Amino acid sequence: MMLKPLTSTLAETTLAPLYGEGAGPSLGFLAGLLAQPHYRAWSMVDHDEVIGAIWYQCIDLHAELLDLRIISARRRSGLGAALIGKTLRLIGDGDGDGGVRTVDLEVRESNTPALSLYTAVGFTRTGRRRHYYPLPNGEREDAILMSLMLEEIENPA
Repeated sequence: MMLKPLTSTLAETTLAPLYGEGAGPSLGFLAGLLAQPHYRAWSMVDHDEVIGAIWYQCIDLHAELLDLRIISARRRSGLGAALIGKTLRLIGDGDGDGGVRTVDLEVRESNTPALSLYTAVGFTRTGRRRHYYPLPNGEREDAILMSLMLEEIENPA
């Protein structure tokens, strides 16, 4: 498996299978971010098949993970942890304009697989945004805030 940097055009032409289902930001929204400074994205490719993608923003020594997707047929196989680990190494080594030290993210409270994954790779809960995400029934769901200090881990997954 390898990581490939994404441009807006490449994202829109290769990532549709990852964005056909589920909650979260749309592919069009995420692809549009790549035209702005500090936003980056990678696709994870296995034998010419895109199996995952990760989107993040880096400013100075801080990064924020915006979205992580693994193709549904390959979920729960360690690919999410591998994609996060490779991304953490890249941004910690300077992809984020000088080497990121802190990485933050937010995740729906109901997304227990993602919460487990982020905890397993070293993120800790740092807060909560009440009623942050809209639900189809008109109610709202909390966002769980998580953070990771890269110097606290020796070798990101």
